[in-house]
Amino acid sequence: MVIPKVVEQLPAVTKACLRYTPDALIAASMSAAMNQILRHELRRGEFAFLQHRWVRVQVTDLDFSFYVSVAADEARPRLQVSVREQAADVTMRGEMPSLLLMISNKVDPDTLFFRRKLLIAGDTELGLQIKNLLDTIELKERLPGFLYRLSDQVAEQILTQQSLTGVN
Repeated sequence: MVIPKVVEQLPAVTKACLRYTPDALIAASMSAAMNQILRHELRRGEFAFLQHRWVRVQVTDLDFSFYVSVAADEARPRLQVSVREQAADVTMRGEMPSLLLMISNKVDPDTLFFRRKLLIAGDTELGLQIKNLLDTIELKERLPGFLYRLSDQVAEQILTQQSLTGVN
């Protein structure tokens, strides 16, 4: 089956892609994707609490961090992503499989936090605001069907591998 091989190779392939892709392209791509997926919440001002604040997302097994904030343009609020170091108010840290499980709603952030698979440092109140807002978003409604199905299959395979190896 293809999915187990994809999951097995995903961290190495992703790490290589991140290494050789220009920072500006990574930031622009992530920003465009996040703004598209979260456009409804942005329009309703639900991310306003992130203006002038930075969230660092650290993917430890990829040696990769990115920073997210809300641009101060009130006419058209949008998320801005930077891969250059910013003064982060809060840092959310985890390995790629755990973060994928969280994003795909296969495992809730609280479970990952209590299993020490998701670490939050800095302004924990800000981290909780972000977590609570993201908990309300269903990717199935936001992603193109094929992309949602692929992400769902990858997340299911991660869960299967973790249960076979006894990793929680």
